[in-house]
Amino acid sequence: MQLLDPQLRTDWDRTLYYAARNADSGNYFAADKLLDEFVRSHPNTRQAREIAFWKAAYLIDPANAYGSLNGGIVALDGYLVDSTGWFRKEAILLRRTAAVAAGLAAQTRLAPPDTTNVVATKDTVIIIKSRDEQIAALKEQLAKSKDELAKVSAELERIKKRLANPSG
Repeated sequence: MQLLDPQLRTDWDRTLYYAARNADSGNYFAADKLLDEFVRSHPNTRQAREIAFWKAAYLIDPANAYGSLNGGIVALDGYLVDSTGWFRKEAILLRRTAAVAAGLAAQTRLAPPDTTNVVATKDTVIIIKSRDEQIAALKEQLAKSKDELAKVSAELERIKKRLANPSG
């Protein structure tokens, strides 16, 4: 990434640094405002166009209460219109990931409550169990654990009695 104007380079680096710090601390609103201010201060520059990538990336972040997968996908589509974007490969990867996540989220919302869904993604199969099935499995596991605990307790009592009365 070659930038000719040293002030622009400094502003660009500073903006990305502080936007990332704000996003990392959960203040996506401040990160977004910093990015907007850079675009306002440096209109019609390559860096101003690249801000679209960062805004889209922050929209997709699940920790962003102001963001959404669909909003991020739309923003990434807008960024990808320019075929010379510096972060084009990253944007394509993020867009594909967000689209799959949005599809899974939509499928989860539409699923009937007591069914098992199988979602195939290329060579990966994801099984989503219903809440009732999960509760039943946990109850079964708890019952097995109680049985094992009872057996261990009985064995411990037998050993205690034997040690208390070694001749008997």
